[in-house]
Amino acid sequence: MNKFTSKILLALVVASMFVLVTISSKIALAQTPSNSPVAPPQVTAAKAQISGFGITGTLNLKEDRNRYVTVDATLTGDPTTLTPGLHGFHFHETGSCQESGQTPFSSAKGHFDPGPFGSSTPVEANHPYHLGDLPNIEVDKSGKGKLKTITTRITLSQTPVSLLDSDGSAIIVHKLTDQVKAGGTAADAGGGRLACGVIEAVKS
Repeated sequence: MNKFTSKILLALVVASMFVLVTISSKIALAQTPSNSPVAPPQVTAAKAQISGFGITGTLNLKEDRNRYVTVDATLTGDPTTLTPGLHGFHFHETGSCQESGQTPFSSAKGHFDPGPFGSSTPVEANHPYHLGDLPNIEVDKSGKGKLKTITTRITLSQTPVSLLDSDGSAIIVHKLTDQVKAGGTAADAGGGRLACGVIEAVKS
């Protein structure tokens, strides 16, 4: 075998090996879908119609692909009840707004705070670090309130911290200002409940 023939055979062997490696790589990738990047969560929306003692309002929630949830709320009420100033505004752990009983809207239970270290009741035990804690909503002299903020503490998509879990969740408007401090009382966390809304998914 001369040198020219040897070079041709060597080139053919190298080319064959390259083809085999390429085919093997494609087969391996096809057989390991777990290596594929995880798709971002679907953009999700939810809403609530808020009502209470002479109070009405709306809450709109929108989750983006980074799981940031925009909170957009408006309230209207009698300023003798929905007094001017700051009012506690929280997600609560159960999607129920029954007005009956000694404590209005108690069926919504405590602040939304799932997980092994959660503490929804008593509410002051883990405040202001509940996942459902939000900034106060500000009400003007005419009894109108607005809040627009972003939270990363909760989601709407199906995660362990989703508001749209098996028993749902609610939004509560409190009588008092949330003092946003640890080691306080229930009154420091907003006190009594003025209005409530059950959070429901918005179908896309």
